[in-house]
Amino acid sequence: MNQRLVDLGLPGILENPDHLAALTDEQIDELAAIRDEAADALEQDESNADLIDTIYLAHMTLSSALFLRAIASDLPVPDLPAAQVLARSWAGGLLISCDSDSVRDLIAPRSTLDVLTKAGLPAKADPELSFSLPPTRLAELIELADDEVDDASSREYFGSFWKIGQTEDGDALCLDERADCAVVLLDAEWGYYAQQFVNSSVGHLLQCLEAWRTFEIDDTNEVEDALSRLERAIDRIDPRALTEGAFWFDVMAMVVEEEEEE
Repeated sequence: MNQRLVDLGLPGILENPDHLAALTDEQIDELAAIRDEAADALEQDESNADLIDTIYLAHMTLSSALFLRAIASDLPVPDLPAAQVLARSWAGGLLISCDSDSVRDLIAPRSTLDVLTKAGLPAKADPELSFSLPPTRLAELIELADDEVDDASSREYFGSFWKIGQTEDGDALCLDERADCAVVLLDAEWGYYAQQFVNSSVGHLLQCLEAWRTFEIDDTNEVEDALSRLERAIDRIDPRALTEGAFWFDVMAMVVEEEEEE
């Protein structure tokens, strides 16, 4: 398995975002296969450090590649309505905003700042997400490495992420300054290094949450039809949110899987 990782260019490609974003579907599938094979082998040899390293390296590379692929996608990002219009179109729980002074250090497009200060986010929203504003640097919220060199590196890395919420499992929903404040999910189980694309902006996230809310209250008996409407809605809102490995892509796949099991 190690040789297969070397053939894919690891670990060097982790330092090359353009290379990661350009991985082919076949290379993505190979990374997933290596990770899963190593995980299966680890069940028989739980203390094998080489297998643990292989799983970690393959998963980190896979998650980064899929995130960067979504960011670099040539799919158009639809323009957002004004923040006040977004707020009026939201039909869920009360939206909670923050004042402009609290986001003065956030490097973000004006539309993102407007959504945060003039519209806001709900305290809770399905699928099992909770939110808190103002955004807070993730580096200030998590325990960083003890080693001085690693601590500096981690602080620089996590300093670009601003937490706005979390999942039921404690994964962090953040704005990524390096990607024009796209919304990213950072997996707590992987030390917050594993990334998953969520939405192109916090405004697009709010629209997708409303689309999901509409899907949940859809009183038709045909889940497949309701799911198709949800997919079309998300595609209109933010096509990148449906790229392979993205949060909404996985949420919809989970709905389909649950439906097939019933």
